[in-house]
Amino acid sequence: MSNENRQPTAPLENPAVAPILVPLAGPAATLGGIGGSLKRELEDFQVFEVRPLRDEPAGEHCVVTLEKRDRTTDQAAHALARASGVNRGAIGYAGLKDREGITVQAFSIHAPRGLPEDWTAGLESNLRVLDQVWRSRKIKPGQLTGNRFVIRLRDCGDAQTSDETLRERVQSIAQWVSQYGFPNAFGQQRFGRGGGNLESGLQLLAAGPRGRLPQRISRHQKGLMLSSVRSELFNRTLAQRIEAGAYTQLLEGDIAQLAGRSACFPVADLAAEQARFAAGEINATGPLFGEKMLTPHGQPGAWEAEALASLGGEALMAQLVAMRMEGQRRALRVVPKDLCIDWEGRDALFTFELPKGAYATTLLREFMGELA
Repeated sequence: MSNENRQPTAPLENPAVAPILVPLAGPAATLGGIGGSLKRELEDFQVFEVRPLRDEPAGEHCVVTLEKRDRTTDQAAHALARASGVNRGAIGYAGLKDREGITVQAFSIHAPRGLPEDWTAGLESNLRVLDQVWRSRKIKPGQLTGNRFVIRLRDCGDAQTSDETLRERVQSIAQWVSQYGFPNAFGQQRFGRGGGNLESGLQLLAAGPRGRLPQRISRHQKGLMLSSVRSELFNRTLAQRIEAGAYTQLLEGDIAQLAGRSACFPVADLAAEQARFAAGEINATGPLFGEKMLTPHGQPGAWEAEALASLGGEALMAQLVAMRMEGQRRALRVVPKDLCIDWEGRDALFTFELPKGAYATTLLREFMGELA
């Protein structure tokens, strides 16, 4: 499925679709999960951005560490722009964070003339600046290592499930996740409320680069819409692999990726690479369709082609290329770092770290079960 020299095709039809729910891959799929209630209180879901440490000189960008409560990252960026008196484009951040919860992340504000000492007084009460320092560069998307999570899952189990059974089930799932990793599916929040981002993304692609939508959209909104389409294609590919019972294996034809790196390569010696896969040194990957993407062959390639066909096939691919979407590969699994689970009565307290782009809700679903 080479993307080079691809010619635009006729506009794709816009099928009415909803984001799929990727099947469970671990023990909860057969033994059942622990249930529980997620995000009942804001304090139940806390996210702390982990950024690389680097020595950087002072400059024109005020880098603030911001705590936000029940606000999206984009809403926080707009609020910072208003309070500091700069344009929205002067605000930088590394990644999008959940709205429902308490999150701590860094933002940069380009203010060559400085900021008033009391500029933070203009922020709403659910935004709090914890620290600020002047640096020479704007924070750009992707400039983070990952995120640390502290999550309370309330009221796990039911009246028929003993405390001992709950703890044994959690231990079994945790061991499986530590060995095989959890499916690196995009969470439902990626697709917007009611899957609206996916629907709008398909409309945008159907209209083509020069087409018109019913309403004007910002560059940020356009990016979310297009990303949701690629995310859905990835999830559909991953779902096929899980349903085929091939999630815990590296397959002939796979495109592999070094763990924690972006570098990818075709699997040439399956026997040799299978050992590295089992050791967690490399991962099988799925598609983020776009221009010049490495494409697998064999069964992995067939799954990706089937996923693409389900949302428009070559016509959709041509529009993604026309929109200048760069093809990438994404690991199909993630092994959480420093996973720890404590108990307070029937509440499970999770702490762990995930690499950038991975979803805590997807990991928790492997513990909670299908009703999550």
